[in-house]
Amino acid sequence: MKKITLKLITVLFVILNATSVSSQCWKEIETGYITSLALKNDGTLWKWGSGTNTPTQMGTDSNWKTISKGADHTLAIKTDGTLWAWGSNTYGQCGNGIFGGNEIANPTQIGTATDWNSVSAGNYHSMAVKTDGTLWALGDNAFGELGIGSTTNQNLPIQVGTATNWKSVSASYYFTLALKTDGTLWAWGIGSHGQLGTGSFGSSNIPGQVGTSTNWNVVVAGDYRHSVGIKTDGTLWAWGRNNYGELGDGTTANKNIPTQIGADNDWNFVTSGDESTYAIKTNGTLWGWGYNANGLLGDGTTTDKHIPTQIGINNTWKKVSLHQNHTIALRTDDNLWAWGNNFNGQLGTGNNLSQLTPVAVACPTSLEISDFFTKEFSTFPNPTTGIITISNEDNLTIDKIEILDILGKTVSVKTDNTSQVDISNVAKGIYIFKIYSGETVFQNKIIKQ
Repeated sequence: MKKITLKLITVLFVILNATSVSSQCWKEIETGYITSLALKNDGTLWKWGSGTNTPTQMGTDSNWKTISKGADHTLAIKTDGTLWAWGSNTYGQCGNGIFGGNEIANPTQIGTATDWNSVSAGNYHSMAVKTDGTLWALGDNAFGELGIGSTTNQNLPIQVGTATNWKSVSASYYFTLALKTDGTLWAWGIGSHGQLGTGSFGSSNIPGQVGTSTNWNVVVAGDYRHSVGIKTDGTLWAWGRNNYGELGDGTTANKNIPTQIGADNDWNFVTSGDESTYAIKTNGTLWGWGYNANGLLGDGTTTDKHIPTQIGINNTWKKVSLHQNHTIALRTDDNLWAWGNNFNGQLGTGNNLSQLTPVAVACPTSLEISDFFTKEFSTFPNPTTGIITISNEDNLTIDKIEILDILGKTVSVKTDNTSQVDISNVAKGIYIFKIYSGETVFQNKIIKQ
């Protein structure tokens, strides 16, 4: 009998036969420079790129709510309201109380608060809103992008002012935009290209209101130095840097106040990358403009666009995320699509071929586990025809045993502290065997013959 050691859960998942399965499983998406992140509908967190060309699960937690990717760090909120960070911490942007140190490889909780509502990762700073409407900041503050009235970096969350009516926040390249519940727009940080929208090209280390409008619905700080937003009347607005036509007004001139783009009033979603912009209309059509090297806009060309240009004819788009060289997007059926540069596998298509038009990214199902950690259970035999015996070498209490199929569906659960599990009534195939002990989960792949 072959003995297999189950290790503590920091595990890697490798996708098998990904091209043969449906993609209808995604709910949130984010892009970095050469990476992509996504949440599945089951609350699990996945990443690809940086040399990995298929989605790979991060840990086994299934309670992720939202994610935000900065230049070198990532922020996320779980359904329990806790805030997490990982990646570079040079400027304290991961909120662990120190500056610098080794890169944080795995999601690490920031403080103990359980009332975080939304989050946004800038290039080197982090912004978040709590459920009580307060706004918090940490990380790099070289240009006042934290909005705390100074240029001092912060390695723990610090409240921005005293207002309790913040609705949302968007952090980017040394500047920040935010909306209040009264529909007003606020901006701070570097303003060298007019990205603050305040009518000047100066910087500010405290939030300043942008104009007098009270009907802003959504606003996005671009990854470089332009800003976009949609008002409640469905009109689209842009301002800031415009070198590649990323504002969409038909010019390449910078704007230091919000400028309406076209006359349409049916815009529903907008986002921006370094020097490109995407928007979705209420009819589900996708539009892009600005920088288009590597097919970033997905229109089959590499030609920059200075006005909104429809991407294909599909009318079921609902979300887009882009960075400097690649784009990923969701349709209303939760299918994931990707296009642009793929030299580092950031499209998640299973190869490194760049794409000028959208291609589908398969939903990962079949899992293989790589070992990592210390405390041990052992299970045997594997493969098995029925009875699995558990050797509990550390005499840990077993709270629950769960068996899942390759689609993540639970097929068996036991809640007693047992040394044997009978899966003779389970169909032949590959299963994930999970042992819950306290707050720790151990797991491995089991083959049923």
